[in-house]
Amino acid sequence: MEEIYHPAPDVHVLPTTLPIGPAEVLTVNAFVLAAQEPVLVDTGLGQSGDELLDAVDAVVGLANLKWLWLTHDDADHTGAVQRVLAAAPQARLVTHAFSAIRMSTWWPVPLDRVHAIRPGDRLWVGDRTLRAVAPPLYDNPMSVGLLDESTGSLFSVDSFGAILPAPTQDAAEVPQDALAGGMLAWSVMDSPWSSMLDREKFAEVLDDVRRLEPSRIFSSHLPAASGTSLERFLDVLASAPFATPVPAPSHTEFTAMIEGMQAKLEAAAPAG
Repeated sequence: MEEIYHPAPDVHVLPTTLPIGPAEVLTVNAFVLAAQEPVLVDTGLGQSGDELLDAVDAVVGLANLKWLWLTHDDADHTGAVQRVLAAAPQARLVTHAFSAIRMSTWWPVPLDRVHAIRPGDRLWVGDRTLRAVAPPLYDNPMSVGLLDESTGSLFSVDSFGAILPAPTQDAAEVPQDALAGGMLAWSVMDSPWSSMLDREKFAEVLDDVRRLEPSRIFSSHLPAASGTSLERFLDVLASAPFATPVPAPSHTEFTAMIEGMQAKLEAAAPAG
């Protein structure tokens, strides 16, 4: 896990950077919302579990954590979910009902600690209301994002993610062409069904996001972004139904990708 940063006074980003081939990266974010009843949004990758627990403890204290909002039950969001719930006895698990049920097939989810949520529901966390929202694109139908109604911070799950040329803490630092290209590539890869969308109905979905008027955008797979970026981001998503679906790598391509990733990791490793 990389260095924690907080682009808003009450939001701490807990990022991990994954190399994608020799020249590109994907960020995987968890977030701490420092509400009166602190909220952890997702738990990142399993191999970063120790660092995530330390980060949450440093920011709000695991003993004080009241809510773990799990946006969906994919592995890059659930890496430390069991460990967080064990270390934070007051925390309740906020997630889609079917995510909780599906997870219970591979680990003993404490179902009595689950607060089932669906788009349109609201959760009071002591000093503010969090509204559950549906992301416009997703790779898991149980995905549930959230809007902090007191600040306008939008946690958009996988939507607005992007494959980037280098890690950063601010999406505005990425050249616009690289950001748009990386966001479109991620959109059609993460949501391959977008090529089958009814474009007029999808435009209505994007209008629903536009009406949220977020002050900041926190995607699970993008550095923090200002709400002023929303129109550009929506334009990229609007082009997804016109894009050519990206085929999965062949074995040869996969092997080359892994070799490139390994070379990049070795180059970045400190000299021994």
